[in-house]
Amino acid sequence: MRLRRVECTDGVDCPTVERRDDGWFVVVGDRVERAGLPPHEGAVAVPPTLLPELADLSIDDLRSYLFGRHTRDLLRVQTLDFYGVASDGDDFRRYVDGEPEPDATRKQAWMDQLRSITASGRAWRNVHVVRTPLSDYLRYAFEWGYAYNIAAGQDIRILDLTDSPHLAALASANDFYVIDGQHVVQMVYTPDGRYEGAVAVGADGVAGYAALAELAYQLATPFTPWWEAHPEFHRTARVA
Repeated sequence: MRLRRVECTDGVDCPTVERRDDGWFVVVGDRVERAGLPPHEGAVAVPPTLLPELADLSIDDLRSYLFGRHTRDLLRVQTLDFYGVASDGDDFRRYVDGEPEPDATRKQAWMDQLRSITASGRAWRNVHVVRTPLSDYLRYAFEWGYAYNIAAGQDIRILDLTDSPHLAALASANDFYVIDGQHVVQMVYTPDGRYEGAVAVGADGVAGYAALAELAYQLATPFTPWWEAHPEFHRTARVA
């Protein structure tokens, strides 16, 4: 059964969405060459007017999307043990090499922004779901990231699945933001932690993500006491 069709000039090969008798959907569009697909699969391109509900979920500028909607509370759930992001600059390598502190110039700009946001009365919360022992990257992120962010007003908590294996399903939600309890953004990363983009969650899925994020936050431990209770992950302890 044809569910949707986009008008086209030839009147024949128009992009369509159809539903088969078994409930699966068939999307018809211009063929796209994509290496690596198995023989039984193919890729097609369709205009955004064919799937407007999906087009509306695409986020081109994550920063503008987040801060343009953040008026009260921003809650991020993180689950990865490595992030290959440009915002780290060269600090991860410097941390591993034993440098005494982060790049002050790069760090200061971020700290100033964080202080400005939290000073305005907008909460910025973060809960990181981890399994110990921590990766080198997480030790860096905790010692040169979270420890500084706390001082700038960010509320950070750690949910350690090593101590609570029954909560492991929380990690399967992957990384996402909840903005003012009304908007949810899923973060998309490659298997090796490289950022690929962000996708907004449809209105029907916001409540579930918001509840999951709040559950993770409430079950997590505030960062400072958690970090103090795990000196074995501090770089100074490893150097000694």
